Amino acid sequence: MDLRTALFLIGVAVFIAVLATIAVRSYRRASASSDRSWERLLERLAVVDRQSIAEVALDIVDEFGVRRTDRASATLEGSEIWKMLGGLEGVEALAANSTVLVDLAFYVQRWYPEAVVLAEQLRKSAREIEWHVDRLRAARQNGKLEAAFTEYAQRAAVVYYLMTKRLVVLYQHANFQLLADLERVL
Repeated sequence: MDLRTALFLIGVAVFIAVLATIAVRSYRRASASSDRSWERLLERLAVVDRQSIAEVALDIVDEFGVRRTDRASATLEGSEIWKMLGGLEGVEALAANSTVLVDLAFYVQRWYPEAVVLAEQLRKSAREIEWHVDRLRAARQNGKLEAAFTEYAQRAAVVYYLMTKRLVVLYQHANFQLLADLERVL
């Protein structure tokens, strides 16, 4: 083997080593970024009383979102709903969390393309919650927050409750390893 061939082979080997190093670094960076973005999403969730939200929601719908018509439905008073949800600030936290739920659905879409349908449904639900919050803010400005709170806050709680249930089902169908983390925070 002559000197030219040896130098050429050394050059090719160095080039392949550099490419392999770049690929490994990119892979590690993408993995770390993916984990960090998951952690950031979970950190964005405001702490809410899940049990109270479920109780407020299940007062008027069943666990599938079907309107209840039995005698035991719609029994919570406005003051009880206010206390259980944490007032207007609590409902605003639900609205903020609903956008995070949408982001969590889009996060799954990276590995489970079918998630796009649910992500769009969750986006519409988040807009509905925002609409209820806007009605409550307008009622506060008009001095009628107490009268409007029962209807709009309870409906926002129903939508939020159903969003969380749908998101958990999505993560179950995707067989996503982060389901335990999600269930812990929802």
